[in-house]
Formats: sequence, structure tokens, C-alpha cells
Amino acid sequence: MDFVNNLVSGLLLGGLYAVAALGLSIVFGTMKLVNLMHGQLLILGAYLTSMLIAVIGGGDPLLVGIAAAAILAVLIYPVQRYIITPVMAQGEEPPMTVTFGISVVITTLLIIIFKSSPLPTWTVDYATTQWEIFGVRIREIYVIATGIALLFVLALMWILKRTAFGRQVRAASIDAEAAGLVGIDVKKTYARVMSLSSFVAAIAGVLIALSFSVAPTTGTGWLLRAFTVVVIGGLGSLPGTLIGGFIVGLVETAGAVWIGPQYRDVIVFGVLVVILLVRPNGLFAKVAKA
Repeated sequence: MDFVNNLVSGLLLGGLYAVAALGLSIVFGTMKLVNLMHGQLLILGAYLTSMLIAVIGGGDPLLVGIAAAAILAVLIYPVQRYIITPVMAQGEEPPMTVTFGISVVITTLLIIIFKSSPLPTWTVDYATTQWEIFGVRIREIYVIATGIALLFVLALMWILKRTAFGRQVRAASIDAEAAGLVGIDVKKTYARVMSLSSFVAAIAGVLIALSFSVAPTTGTGWLLRAFTVVVIGGLGSLPGTLIGGFIVGLVETAGAVWIGPQYRDVIVFGVLVVILLVRPNGLFAKVAKA
């Protein structure tokens, strides 16, 4: 029964990791940009939600988080449009450097406003409730996170395949110059993609804050975890990101039980190295054929 408990816990924890990594995957899949501010966007989403709850005098964090996610999406649009996009033509390093600088700014502002103390815990039942089904203990918040991860993956895949915006995104991701020649505003498309990524990241940040302690400096650790998920699943692959999250959750839980919780990061990154040696593009990345 312990084995089943660990298996289920690992998979559901992986669902949380997957939703935390989806925004990173969207941006890389479209712009080939490793967004180093992604971790701080996760945390910023949680803090914006906390601020809105304080302003309105209460509310369910996940519902209020939708409003916070919309606000973050609006705020990030001009950042991508007028700060990040202009330097993307200079190669891969300049935009990465810019996103790193923005992450430092976000962290500094959060520390100035909220100090370095953790975000106060939200008192909602589903954050602490555990279900017991046939002797298997399941955290309700992990079930919710996994359900949201599945919903986001399906919704994003539908958007990319069935909408005009999705066709613009796919065209820009394949050949931005050619997309521009046929009338697609690539700069606007990139900004919309970053806004969409930020929206997803904010919701993920609320789920993280409902599951773990969150502080202004927590973003770096979550960036590393999200990056691991995306690389294992295949950079830019949405289904791969979901499966990569499940793999990381399982490996982390198994490693904590069998070897020790202090080694969980070593084990996860060790598995990452092994997978990259076998499949350098990740498990589910599409490899172009010559």
C-alpha cells in the first residue's frame, strides 16, 4: 500500500509541476526563448492574488487568482512587446539576459513591498484536505492542480490548432520572417504568447502557494524545477511537458522515500542528465529530419 501511496502522490505532485512548467514551454515553443523570469512570474501571480484578496476582503484564492492572472497578462504584454522583442533579433543571449534582469527587478520589488517573509497561508479546506480512497491518501490540492494541468494542456492545444491566433503562433514559431511577409504581426503575436504564458503562470503560482510555502525569493527554485520538466518532456511540447511533470514528480517522490528527502534534487537532476544523454531533445520533442 505504501508503494501505491507513493505512486499516486508522485503522479499528482507531477501534475502541479506540469502546470508550473506550461508557461515556460509555450514561450520556448513559439519564440525559442528560455524565459528566465518565469519563476518570478509564478511567485508574482501568488502575491498579486494575495493583494487582491486583501483589497476585496476575502475570496477563494483560485477564483481571485483568475483576476490576478488577467492583470499579470496585461502587465507583461508591453514588457514583451517593447523590451524583450526588440532584442530578440540580436541572438539567443540578449533576450535571455533581459528576462533575467526583469526577474531580478520583480524579486527586488517583492522584497521591498513584502519583505522576505513567506506569503501568509490561505485558510481554505482544499489546501489541507486529504482524501482516503481504498487506503490511498491523496492531497486534494494536488488533484486540483493535476486537473488544471490537463485542462490547460487541452485548451492550449485547441487554441494552437483550431484558432486564427493559434495559426499565427505556429507560423511565427516555424519561420518568423516568412510569417511577417504574409501579413502576420510577429511582434504582437509574441507579446500575446507571453501574456498567455503569464496567465497560466499566475494560476500555477496560486496552486504552488496553496501547496508550499512561498517567499519573494522562491522563484529561482521553481524556475529550475519547471525547466527540468520542460527539458525532460521535450522543449516546446505541451503533452511532453505534462508527461515530464509526472516523471519528475514520480522520481522526486521515489527518491525521497528510498534514498532520502535531502537527495531529491540530486536524484531529479541526475535523471535529467541521463535522459539528455539518451534523448538530447527530450523525450517527446519533434526532431527535424534532414
